[in-house]
Amino acid sequence: MTLFIAAHLILALVLFFSVNWIGKHAVDFGYQSTTLFEEPDENVALNFFLRAMAPTVFIVAVSAALVATGHPSWRMGIAWVSVYYYGIRCMAIVLLNRQGLISWPRFIGHATAGIAAAFIAQRYLIIPNRSLLPNLDSAGNELWLAIIAFFYAVANKVPLAGGPGARRRNRFVARHYRIIRRRFDALIATETKDSQLQLIIYAVMIYEDYARPPLIRSIERLMFWKKDRTTGIMQVRADHSLSDHESVQRGIHLLADSWAQNAPNESNWERTRDTVSTYNRDDDYISRVFDVMEILAKRVDPSLEPVYDSLLN
Repeated sequence: MTLFIAAHLILALVLFFSVNWIGKHAVDFGYQSTTLFEEPDENVALNFFLRAMAPTVFIVAVSAALVATGHPSWRMGIAWVSVYYYGIRCMAIVLLNRQGLISWPRFIGHATAGIAAAFIAQRYLIIPNRSLLPNLDSAGNELWLAIIAFFYAVANKVPLAGGPGARRRNRFVARHYRIIRRRFDALIATETKDSQLQLIIYAVMIYEDYARPPLIRSIERLMFWKKDRTTGIMQVRADHSLSDHESVQRGIHLLADSWAQNAPNESNWERTRDTVSTYNRDDDYISRVFDVMEILAKRVDPSLEPVYDSLLN
């Protein structure tokens, strides 16, 4: 029994990483990923198939391989892979601090449908002692496959509104903004009185906190064998582990020095971009920091809107 559970857990992990990989490459086709800024045209069929039907497809494929290779006994109880899979996905969401970006009713719906489909498939497709490989003699089944493909294509043309996702994103930013203000507002105010620089600091901190949630930062601090690494909420590079407070202080100094050095630039927008690029040169990173600033100014704290507008000049 223990061996079966271990095997099912391993299969669930394989499924988890496989679905993540597929989802990462399917964003352009309407797959809704659990990220802070990507807001694709979410398609009903693709998302339901990947989120709810992937475990069933996976266990049927694995069972077919087991039967074909002469190991049919290993398929017993394989539907539990779906339970472990959704459990792993739920744990990953919470541990990576993504719970504020998730539609939990939809997640529960997908999980319920996925687990039910897996156990139904186990009873009617997997347990019966027959090959699960395609039977070319039953070509009539192709008609049903064509019908399923038709409904999939139709459903995939139905986009879901992005409003709820945008609201969850705004709430996520607002929550982290309140936490940062509560923990570090005094430090930021002590280090700089420049409201423009303060907005940049808030945006960088929020995005870094999103990219490196507390659990990951705790693990990074334990990597004592790495002498040169980034730690803390602002992910500042040092030869030893930094606390969140230390990283914020150093991060502010880095941004403040860059902000001062880029003062002669032609516009505030260029100055802001150059300042953020000194902190991290990745174009996507810079774009995301600007996105956070816009959300803060237009959706979270209206008092920041004049400051944000001034940075765009």
